[in-house]
Amino acid sequence: MEVASFTIGTITAVGLIGQLFDGCVKAYAFFTSAKNLGRDSERLVCKIRIEEARLMAWGREWGVVEGKLEAHLASGKGYNEGLKQLATSILKQLHETITDFNKLQDRYGLREDPSNADEKGSARSLAPEPSTSSRLRDELKLRARWVISDRDKFGVLLADLKDFNDGLERLFPPSRIASFQRTWTNELLQTASRDMDQLSLLETASNGVYPQLNTFASLKQLRINLDERALQPTKFKASTALKIPKHRLTFTDGGGKRETAEYQKSHDEPLPQPVIIEWVDYEEGLDLDARLVLYQRVDNLARMVHSASNRHPDLHTLDCAGYLDDSQNTRYGLIYKTPSDCGASEPLTLSSLILDSGVPTPDLGDRFRLAHTLSIALWSFHSLDWLHKTFCSENVLFFHGSKNLSYPYVTGFDSSRPDHLDEMTVGSSNDIGQDLYRHPDSLGVWRQSYRKSFDIYSLGLVLLEIGMWKSLKAFHKPKYTPIVFREKVMQSLVPGLGHKTGALYRDVVTACLQSEEVTTSEGAGRLMEWVVLTLESLRA
Repeated sequence: MEVASFTIGTITAVGLIGQLFDGCVKAYAFFTSAKNLGRDSERLVCKIRIEEARLMAWGREWGVVEGKLEAHLASGKGYNEGLKQLATSILKQLHETITDFNKLQDRYGLREDPSNADEKGSARSLAPEPSTSSRLRDELKLRARWVISDRDKFGVLLADLKDFNDGLERLFPPSRIASFQRTWTNELLQTASRDMDQLSLLETASNGVYPQLNTFASLKQLRINLDERALQPTKFKASTALKIPKHRLTFTDGGGKRETAEYQKSHDEPLPQPVIIEWVDYEEGLDLDARLVLYQRVDNLARMVHSASNRHPDLHTLDCAGYLDDSQNTRYGLIYKTPSDCGASEPLTLSSLILDSGVPTPDLGDRFRLAHTLSIALWSFHSLDWLHKTFCSENVLFFHGSKNLSYPYVTGFDSSRPDHLDEMTVGSSNDIGQDLYRHPDSLGVWRQSYRKSFDIYSLGLVLLEIGMWKSLKAFHKPKYTPIVFREKVMQSLVPGLGHKTGALYRDVVTACLQSEEVTTSEGAGRLMEWVVLTLESLRA
């Protein structure tokens, strides 16, 4: 599978910018469709595929192919003629760079593969329309398959392609650049799917150049390796480095599903470290095979979350120090380090903040930013094919007091699992009302296999709470079935949200709550991209 095999349907280029973009897309395809490459050449071509992906994402975001960019510029809404000229200039230079037969050989160290010379004769259909032939070079020569003959010179080509994309990226407002980078990063990961060779190429090709892509490609490989272990329970080996003996912990509160403690890694450490323990309970008398499955899941979670947030802040997780096997109380404990700048303060859940009448409703701008941050976190989990399954306001923690919503942490991974596996047969007990946030189709005897759109539904309910600054628990009654409760939410709560947050925020919540229509990972990714970008655009 090719790493960047993006498609945008049949290209009907509109205007000069559209024609230039069309030509660049076709030219890239002749590089990135190369077959039977050696491993070294694959790494180099993968670097081109990354730049191809950036260009494709840029064209889609700006609506270049459909002519929306030029129409938008003509309307005078927010942009100017200088921006159009700059985009045109960059695309012209990019097109000339990757279609100049002589420059590719002399400057960039490529030579034509003679085994593909017979394809040239079929290339005339790729020539541009006569009206633009003076602007675009003859694409006949692009039928050549290129062989890298000088790696140093080829490095110059990669640097030039990156510079062109950097220039196009800077046409976005500065506030949009981070989300745009997330877009093409997630698309590359989605396209690579679970192909470990392609993910390894992405990791290597992005090293030192695109740290976000490099980190996520590495994390996704770890995720897949852990998944493979889950399919082979007989070969399971626990991570002794992450298994923490109980005597290293001193518990500081009265217990419950989540409790605080102090952890002293060794006697040499002068002070113990504040930690949070999330318990995963199991039934007494659970048979050995089922116990092993649960044990492996806990071990895998500890490995996945260990330092994950430090490696990539978009995940907004706490660093997992390890796990505890508390067989005396038939439970496992996932142990998380608290943020270093919060001291020993007790964490507050989003649910407790909303329910606390002494906490004033935060400013709308702060709530918009919180909704945006949590949406980024879920989008990032999904880019790793990681389903949360209990995304709710009880699993969003704050360590810096009730007045600061800028640093939420997502927890509650005891039920999470990889996207491609069937439901886990061993689940943890649920005593904090998490089912209230789950889609009706994911509950009950006839529940469907959990998928990304169900996580997005849960996100929609959390965003609803943030917008109203009221807890769903206040509207739920014991007599409501999950289907009836969903209908009540859609009919009674969502319509009134616009008066508090505006129509766009309400539309985001509505789209999340209707996400069951999205059945593919690609569709879920597109929806999350729209959710994040829309929330990013909101201003109080």
